Amino acid sequence: MGMGPLGIGTRYQRQQMIDITVEKAFNMFMEYTHYNVDARLVKQYFSLSGDTIEWLEDLGVEFEGAFRYFPRSEATWHIVKTDQGIGPRAASFMVKALYEKAQELGVTILLQTTAKKIIMENGKVAGVSAVDKDGNEIIIKCNAAIICNGGGGSNKKLIKDETGLDHGENLFSFAIPGLEGDGLRMAWEAGADKLPVRIEMAASLEGMDELPPGVSMVFNQPNLLVNKFGKRIMNEDQMQNATFLSNAAAHQKDKVVFSIVDSSIVKYYIRNGVDHVSLVRNNPDVTDFNDGIKTAKENENKYIFSADSIAELAGKAGIDPAGLEETVDQYNDFCDTRDEEFFKDQRYMRPIAKAPYYCARIRPGGYGTVGGIRINENCEVLNRDFDKIEGLYAAGADACNIYDDSYMFLLPGNSMGFAVNTGRLAAMSAVEYAEGGEK
Repeated sequence: MGMGPLGIGTRYQRQQMIDITVEKAFNMFMEYTHYNVDARLVKQYFSLSGDTIEWLEDLGVEFEGAFRYFPRSEATWHIVKTDQGIGPRAASFMVKALYEKAQELGVTILLQTTAKKIIMENGKVAGVSAVDKDGNEIIIKCNAAIICNGGGGSNKKLIKDETGLDHGENLFSFAIPGLEGDGLRMAWEAGADKLPVRIEMAASLEGMDELPPGVSMVFNQPNLLVNKFGKRIMNEDQMQNATFLSNAAAHQKDKVVFSIVDSSIVKYYIRNGVDHVSLVRNNPDVTDFNDGIKTAKENENKYIFSADSIAELAGKAGIDPAGLEETVDQYNDFCDTRDEEFFKDQRYMRPIAKAPYYCARIRPGGYGTVGGIRINENCEVLNRDFDKIEGLYAAGADACNIYDDSYMFLLPGNSMGFAVNTGRLAAMSAVEYAEGGEK
């Protein structure tokens, strides 16, 4: 699914004159999370990240360079080079390179084989039990095991039990097949301390899958954003950070907010391009917006609305009409003076005044679950007493407890960066332990 990992202090950043250091990133990260995370783990991860980019290059991975995700973020996202340019799933080329290196080294890879349990003897890892595609049990004897199963993003019951959110109703995060939380369960059964399992939040516009990209581009711009009462909820310029937007939506009634534009704003964007682009949504051209709205009407899209009056728009979308009309009047006044409510940059203050009016629903979304297994800075799994479970290690989403309640979008590439770097750290620790060392 991903495009590339975070890297700090890389040659790409130096070549591009990007001023980002481990010290700067570490301080940004710890302040952002209010020190509610393991500083030693964050420091270890960031310190290794630059070397990891070089390590990947030695394995044959190529990178396009270091990029921002959106204007307010830092250029830490190292996008993997493909034969099709920058875009989603670029990191599949990195995965292929890692797979080929594993084959070269003689690694045995058991596909369609489900791990079931970490076998423990005398408080130490002794093996792993699994079941193959024919239902046969396989016992793999080992004195070190690494859990890195990618979390439980497709397990609706796990998400409900751990977060209280209902996937497909008030949460629209990725549900990548196979990510059922098996690694979390096996770790907890082996005695690992259970930490909160969270959703890696990033807001989601509903009903956009069958529509041209210009529709979602318009509704992602910093225009009027309201809740079901018709009230504004934030400085809309902050919408470019999808985690901030998702957090704001999660605190509203029914966990939904609405992006509203009028025809004059749409015409402005068609003529001049949109205000904000991101690396994922990087085309400012939205000339396909009107065709997209037509398609939405033909398909009876239940998430995108248009009307010739504010009251009619509110009625269709499920917003309080009187509340929205009052907010639009006040917002339009702010467009002539200054935003006295949330202090939005005046260049993004465009009145909602010309029919037809358009509205789209935004819900909490994200990339799946993160966290649940307590580890230290060496990716050793810890029990409730913070003692190491000998021979057990965890990496990636299962052990990603470093965001607290908000994904650190200001340093993009963090999700994959944490996965790749903790994967390396866990492997180095496991090898040292297996060979009789401290770890």
